[in-house]
Amino acid sequence: MTKKITPDPPPTSKSANSSVKSARPDTARLLDTLALTLSKTVNYADPLRPTIFAIQPGVNAQDALTYVSKLLEVAELNGDEISLHTNPVERSLFWGMLHSVEMARAVVDALLEGGPSPQHASAALDDHPFD
Repeated sequence: MTKKITPDPPPTSKSANSSVKSARPDTARLLDTLALTLSKTVNYADPLRPTIFAIQPGVNAQDALTYVSKLLEVAELNGDEISLHTNPVERSLFWGMLHSVEMARAVVDALLEGGPSPQHASAALDDHPFD
C-alpha cells in the first residue's frame, strides 16, 4: 500500500464558488485601493545606481498584476521545456520551483479576477506584452 503525500483538494461547485463571490461585494474595488507603483530599479546590488531596467512610476495595480501574470506564464512555459532536459534529481528540484511559479501565478490571476475588468487589462497587455 502506498501512502498518498498530497491530500485531495476541497470539492468545488458553482454554488460554493458563487457564495464566495457574493459574500464580498467590495471585491471589485480591492485593486482600486492599492497605490500606484513607484520608480524602482531592478539592480539589487546597488538600488541607487542608474540601470537599464526599472519599474516605471504610476502603474496601477491591475496593469502591474496583469504583467506579472504574463511573466509567470512565460516562466512556466520555459520551465516545462527546460525540465525535459534535466536528470531525475534536477527534475525533482526544478519541479518544486516550477510549482512555486504556478502557484504565484494562480494567486495573481485570482486577484485579477476579483478586479473591475480583467478582460480589459489583459487585452491591453496582449497588444504590447513586454513593452
